[in-house]
Amino acid sequence: MKCPSCARDNPEGAKFCSECASALRQELACPSCGFANAPGSRFCNECAQALAADAPLSRTPTPSPSPALPASFADGRYAVKGFLGEGGRKRVYLAHDTKLDRDVAVAVIKTEGLDAGGLVRVRREAQAMGRLGDHPHVVVVHDVGEDEGQPYIVSRYMPGGSVEEQLANAEGHRLPVDQAVRTAEQVSLALDHAHKNGIIHRDLKPGNVWLTAEGTAMLGDFGLAMALDRSRMTAHGMMVGTVAYMPPEQALGRTPDARSDLYSLGSMLYEMVTGRPPFLGDDAVGVISQHINTAPVDPSWHNPEVRGALEDLILHLLAKSPADRPETASAVAVQLQRIIAAGVQPTPQEPVPDAAAGQQAGIWGRFVGRRDEIEQLKAALEAMLSGHGSLVMVVGEPGIGKSRLAREFTVYASLRGAQVLTGHCYEGEITVPYLPFVDALRQYVRGRADAALLSELGSGAPEVAKLVSEVRERFPDLPEAAPLEGEAERLRLFDSVTRFVCSVSTSEPVVLFLDDIHWADKPSLLLLQYLARNIRSDRILVLAAYRDVELDRTHPLSDVLASLRRERLFERVLLRGLPAGDVFAMISAVGQQSAGPEQPVTSEFAQAIYRETEGNPFFVEEVLKHLVEEGKLYREGGQWVRDASVEELGIPEGVREVLGRRLSRLSEPCNRMLSLASTMTGGFSFEVMLAVSREEETQLLDLLDEALQALVIRERDGAGSGIYEFNHALMRQTLYAELNTPRRVRLHRQVGEAMERVHAANLEPHLPALAHHFFQAAPGGDVDKAIDYATRAAQRALSLTAYEEAARLYDIALQSFELKGRPDESQRCQLLLSLGEAHNQAGDRDRAKEVFLHASNLARKLRDAGRLARAAIGFGGPPWAAFGASDERLVSLLEEALEAIGEDESALRARMLGRLAIDAFFSNDLSKAQEVSAEAVAVARRTGDAAGLADALWSRFCAFWNEGGDEQSAAARELTEVAERAGDTEREIWGHFTRYVVLFQAGDAPGTDREVEQFGRLAEELRRPVYYGWTLVYRAARAVAYGRYAEAERLIEEVLPLAERSQDETMIEFRILLLAQFRRDQGRLEEAESLYDELAERFAAVPAWRAPLAHLYCDMAREADARDEFERLAADGFTGVLDSVSGWSVAAVYLAETCARLDDQARAEVLYEAMLPFAGRNPMLGPLANESAVSRQLGVLATVMQRWDEAERHFEDALAMNTSMGARPGTAWTRYQYADMVLRSDANGHRKKALSLLAEALDSAQELGMKL
Repeated sequence: MKCPSCARDNPEGAKFCSECASALRQELACPSCGFANAPGSRFCNECAQALAADAPLSRTPTPSPSPALPASFADGRYAVKGFLGEGGRKRVYLAHDTKLDRDVAVAVIKTEGLDAGGLVRVRREAQAMGRLGDHPHVVVVHDVGEDEGQPYIVSRYMPGGSVEEQLANAEGHRLPVDQAVRTAEQVSLALDHAHKNGIIHRDLKPGNVWLTAEGTAMLGDFGLAMALDRSRMTAHGMMVGTVAYMPPEQALGRTPDARSDLYSLGSMLYEMVTGRPPFLGDDAVGVISQHINTAPVDPSWHNPEVRGALEDLILHLLAKSPADRPETASAVAVQLQRIIAAGVQPTPQEPVPDAAAGQQAGIWGRFVGRRDEIEQLKAALEAMLSGHGSLVMVVGEPGIGKSRLAREFTVYASLRGAQVLTGHCYEGEITVPYLPFVDALRQYVRGRADAALLSELGSGAPEVAKLVSEVRERFPDLPEAAPLEGEAERLRLFDSVTRFVCSVSTSEPVVLFLDDIHWADKPSLLLLQYLARNIRSDRILVLAAYRDVELDRTHPLSDVLASLRRERLFERVLLRGLPAGDVFAMISAVGQQSAGPEQPVTSEFAQAIYRETEGNPFFVEEVLKHLVEEGKLYREGGQWVRDASVEELGIPEGVREVLGRRLSRLSEPCNRMLSLASTMTGGFSFEVMLAVSREEETQLLDLLDEALQALVIRERDGAGSGIYEFNHALMRQTLYAELNTPRRVRLHRQVGEAMERVHAANLEPHLPALAHHFFQAAPGGDVDKAIDYATRAAQRALSLTAYEEAARLYDIALQSFELKGRPDESQRCQLLLSLGEAHNQAGDRDRAKEVFLHASNLARKLRDAGRLARAAIGFGGPPWAAFGASDERLVSLLEEALEAIGEDESALRARMLGRLAIDAFFSNDLSKAQEVSAEAVAVARRTGDAAGLADALWSRFCAFWNEGGDEQSAAARELTEVAERAGDTEREIWGHFTRYVVLFQAGDAPGTDREVEQFGRLAEELRRPVYYGWTLVYRAARAVAYGRYAEAERLIEEVLPLAERSQDETMIEFRILLLAQFRRDQGRLEEAESLYDELAERFAAVPAWRAPLAHLYCDMAREADARDEFERLAADGFTGVLDSVSGWSVAAVYLAETCARLDDQARAEVLYEAMLPFAGRNPMLGPLANESAVSRQLGVLATVMQRWDEAERHFEDALAMNTSMGARPGTAWTRYQYADMVLRSDANGHRKKALSLLAEALDSAQELGMKL
């Protein structure tokens, strides 16, 4: 054999040149990772990449040339004789131990790229290997040391090579079964010894199992893979590690244990007896994905000699969950010894056709195609890892591969270091509110230590505990959150969940995969929408999959998608059928091409499958399974072959046809069981099936096994309690469609009754399912149960803030009610009221009003005053949200209900009176508002209803909005006190808002600031984004009033995400107004114009928002535009402005200034008379405090009318109030306009005063950064 380096002739069989010690064996270099593989290898032993037939040959295990031979190690003790080889983690030299006169192998660990911690780990692992001592099946470590900073390990020299080399040189790349079993038995003994000494190998593979000259197997290289931390994916998609043998938990970054080594042993044994690893793929991710998600093909598929106990043991070792594998290596050794003792008899027989699908269960898991889509997802992941979170939707028809693509991607994400959390939605109307999020969060909570989890939960822990019961179980001392009403309660829950996930992402990036969201309940979809709005600066990627062919306008997902699309909050990955080439690759991946005389799986065959399936992967698989079961496609030598031509195969024309044919091949009892299971859309448990099927336990287990083997059903991942579901929804739908209506009704009743028996001790989690089954069974008579369970399930949904789900369940109860022979109309009315309240809490006011009107009509017929009152109150909606125009229908309904209820001193009466007062306020009938609100307060006091009294006091406060004074101040003070005593935090926060308004209008700056801080404190307690946002708005308003523009700008920027998160348009409205206001003060007029334009267009329903534009046009010297806007607003004596509840404030802030700049004396008179009652107060624009006293604008108007004495008095009052409040911008404007008045009045001796005022104004403006 001629050396390729020095051309010296060497004896045949020599491995190294006797002249230069170069490796003589030519090896195949992997194009992916560069690993050198034995000649003839079909797959890389390092990364499982397929090796092309023309793969480059190399003499060394890496593309780079062999390093120069070192002379020796350990100060000459180990004299190097030659270079044995190089792997991904070490270089190995043949050396002679001069001290003990023996040949040894010296492995020098590659430390390139390792930090100090990595070097410490390597040394520790090497020392641990040394502690193993002598064992007949462990490569003895003689010594460890370092050479110029590089660790090395001296071990016994193994002249027989490795099992990897054995496989490379063996026929078919597999060993005789008896030899493979003996090798595995010896390796299991080695593992047993290591595990008992506390050492886990973590990189077991054929290349690490060495052979003595006599062929005895010995295990080496313990622990180096983990020590070198080489089991994660790099940013470029490369993974250094032996993925062909890697256990799922190790690939996912979880801590490996002894059972992880057993998985690798199973993979190695699989390869030794079949000639290939259990999983192959185009890249490392593809292989690892199968380790995690796909069952292996039975070894007998590739080698019929592997049968019985040996095959069972291999599959046992390859269980996905460590808990499902053999407990110890010792137990494995015992089983292998029994197999050896029994002898391995070749039994090359084909499986019978009916069993084919079951025995081939693992062959359908190979992922092909979708490269562009995977790259799109990878790009989103890389952006997320850089701090740019997003929502990505994977979209396509049923069976197109959405879930499979997502699973493939999440494996990659896990390897890139992401925490992957998965939540599922299940078909049908049986659902637990927020189920996909419950599943995902529970997955995380269960694996997190208490201290870390509690820190990540933060103040939102009580809310998250509502969804994930384990949180409350682990932290029983968590305080209960203060109760809120309706949407407020839900938004706090959403915010708490979002903050929790964001907190998790600070320590490790998060990929949240939500599957089948077309089956999600509306609350889950709203939570998804909320999350999408608030992760754009976090390391969170939300991946959601849904069917796009089943969405109509009424589907809850349609509304959410429309909102997300408008806000550009998601990226879409659209899946269509695989192209013909990928269908061919998919079929080829299932079984290798046959070269025998039978017809192979040809391109023609693949084209025929493609034409009938249009590339739908699920349909392709089902057609192949059908052909296998029909015996038209079968295996021979581990490959697909067929006897018939394509035309003779009889490929079914539709997916339901092929599913029907496959089901017809199952036994009649199995089909009966599956028909029963098809009524349980959310999956079924063994216990319920046993109770309802009336089969014997053993017989039912056999039927389940039959369905599992046929791949019709599967056990739900992670359920752990025997929950089964159909492999695909189309399978269930096919079976369910075959049931006639009477049979469906009877089966649903039987299932419901069985669930009652099985879950009698704890029905609550099963209420939605019970409601569904008894609703479907209601035509058969169980109407009362349907109503009862639907009502109870709705109440539970309300407790979880799943208001839309509650409304759906109340609607089911009402539909069931229609089937009653003699319905109780009072019960119907009660259900309608409950339905309306659920719609109100969901924020669906239009539906709520419709339902409450229906309830009011029914209550009227029943002459039920109490329910009529509840309908009227519900129609009006929550009192805190009652901002807007007057509603004549509401007034009529309230007055009717008040008359019906009479003089009854009840909380209902107080609430109706309060609501009527608020409506009067918005219709500008302030005298009525004051009269009715007084009665509301009096009634509420006598009933002792704290919440009712607080609501009545709110109406009293609103009734005096314009007038102010002692009555308004007293109402605000008492509202705050009543709510505080009752522990009603939400009403208390509104109380502090009313105090803020009263104190600001009175010019009490310290008091105003105090109320803002109290508001902020309660906002922290309530954890609602809307209150956080308003806290910032009020603080920004105070900062503007004080002239702290930099602080105001920072606060305003923080408002926007909170406004979007809470979906509060009013907050956005006043944020724009506030920002525009101080942009004008700063002289940045073009920016101010843009903001005022946005305000006027976005909130066109408020005509008064044209007033700021008119004011600004004056500053911009656009008198014609200013005049145009002003005239429009001044039409009919400012109708639509001055007659609104805050009209005087708009006039004070904008119209007075514009009128003065246009020198319109006639309109100045009108405005002056309208504003004069409010002299001495500060104007409030809605909830927003302005920067200056009303007296300043009165002074400006008096100047226009040339009423100099009155103007002087107003300006002096304004100066005094603004100065006392520290309102520096308002003070500067007052001095500037005061000076202008003095100069225009041409009063004798006052010119000096005017110049002094002007100088002070300009100095202040310059200091504040204002332009007057």
